[in-house]
Amino acid sequence: MAVSKWQRMQTIDTLLDGYSSLCVAKLLEPLAPDFHHQTLPESLEMPVRDRDAFAKHAAGVFGVFEEFRMVPRTIVDDAAAGIVAIDAQMLGTLKWDGGKWNNECVLIVRLTEDGCKVLDVREFVDSAKAMKMAATYAPEEFGGDTSNRQHTEDDNLFSWGMMSSGLWIHFGIAVVALVGLRRMLS
Repeated sequence: MAVSKWQRMQTIDTLLDGYSSLCVAKLLEPLAPDFHHQTLPESLEMPVRDRDAFAKHAAGVFGVFEEFRMVPRTIVDDAAAGIVAIDAQMLGTLKWDGGKWNNECVLIVRLTEDGCKVLDVREFVDSAKAMKMAATYAPEEFGGDTSNRQHTEDDNLFSWGMMSSGLWIHFGIAVVALVGLRRMLS
């Protein structure tokens, strides 16, 4: 099935708008019923979340911000693989002290065959800032303590060809490097 780039980018725009909206219902709109989300690196010990757990987590994260924007710097679309990689800047204002939040992430998004829904997201975040936010602001919904967590079948959903987390990190670095090279050549 040939999926138009326009459709795929509409779905990605809807996802990014959902993050920026601070509205859980809007964030969930483009997500498939069997959606899964994983925050990486794995050293953060955040669990893989299904759609419902992700909604609860998002409500906790959104509760920290007065305003928030997910601003894509670069989007790389691999239509053949059904994957879109996004290098994004996260900008916001924290509720409790009015402090500014300026961070970055790489999202690796897998779309449905028709490009209309998001199947899963692997979100690479700044580990130091994630730990600081969790310690300073986080309600229980942030997760992170998985010392008694058992691996489940859902953990295998992100193997995508048996790639390890280390390999995914290298993939993320490669995407950022390619973006930098593209900017230098343009």
